[in-house]
Amino acid sequence: MRLMLGTENAPSLLVEVANDYNPTSFKFRVINGAWDGVFTNGHITVLGCPGGAWSDLGITEILTDNQDRLRSDFTQFGSYDEVFNNFDNPNYIAPEYKKFEPPAYWDDDIAF
Repeated sequence: MRLMLGTENAPSLLVEVANDYNPTSFKFRVINGAWDGVFTNGHITVLGCPGGAWSDLGITEILTDNQDRLRSDFTQFGSYDEVFNNFDNPNYIAPEYKKFEPPAYWDDDIAF
């Protein structure tokens, strides 16, 4: 599940969390930065830094958990920009994921 974190309706971090996350304390993976962190009552801790570092984002809040607005095309690097560019448009709906269909010639009945 994705969340958009930010301050005063200004998006900062597009993150991936477990579907059963606790909205006051959870671990996350930042999609638009490829690092891990922890959200605790509005404070962000960056994981992997010596001693853990609090961010200078100020108090961060969950701006939205609307998955229709937070999807992006995983096949293109940096496609999360589309989510940020459309964040101010409340009517924006991200494209649906396209199901991968393998070409027919991949079905060769070779036992592995």
